Amino acid sequence: MQSLSIVFLHIPKTAGQSVHHFLKSLVEPAAVAPARVNEQLYLLSVPELRGYRLFSGHLDWSLLDCVQPPRFVFTILRDPVERILSFYFFLRSEAQKLSEEELNRPENQGKHAVLHLSCDEYFTGGKPHIRTFLDNHYDNFYMYFFAGRTYDARQRLLARQAADKSFTTERILQMAFDNLALLDGVYTIDRLDCLERDLRFATGFRGERPNLAVLHINRGASDPAGRMKALAALGATEATFDRIRAMVAQDEEIWKHYSARQ
Repeated sequence: MQSLSIVFLHIPKTAGQSVHHFLKSLVEPAAVAPARVNEQLYLLSVPELRGYRLFSGHLDWSLLDCVQPPRFVFTILRDPVERILSFYFFLRSEAQKLSEEELNRPENQGKHAVLHLSCDEYFTGGKPHIRTFLDNHYDNFYMYFFAGRTYDARQRLLARQAADKSFTTERILQMAFDNLALLDGVYTIDRLDCLERDLRFATGFRGERPNLAVLHINRGASDPAGRMKALAALGATEATFDRIRAMVAQDEEIWKHYSARQ
């Protein structure tokens, strides 16, 4: 029987570092794909990709269709508001560690923005290319990613919507639900014990490994109300909070569905 391949579609700020650490304990080191982001994944040919058994990172789902079965493909969700706030303050913390020269590098445009834009500019304004970059990571990310299966799906789906008024947001949301139903598992960040149970069953692993539910790599405090106050202390006005509410409107539907299931 062919060895099981594991594909973890890691959404930013959903316990991905802890899960990746656990997943690596289930396979031999040589079977772990070195690509953690799309820019690295693009450099691997299909035969090279098929030589690995574990794919874990901020990766386009569509690029991993070539991973041969049997495979276990899953993702993890988090309360959408909590995810946005955690992501914002994590990026601020990481950006503060960089020099101005490092912040000006193209790969650090998001970190440059989080330090140099006011809260209102960061969430509602900024130059067009920065706005697109930020919205791709914040604006109803669950819906657009799972509907279009890529990190830049929001741009393409909105372009289709502009050209075809019958292609509604409700249609995009339904596409996301339809695609999510094809995954082998959709878990929530507060029930990682369910993920560990299913991974052990799928892989047949019975040995001792770190308990996934108690791994807290890169974990920040879960305090959405406190983070909202922190945003206000940074100068955020009602424009920021209104935008955040709009950024989770459809993702809340996905979150409610899957959190209720777990």
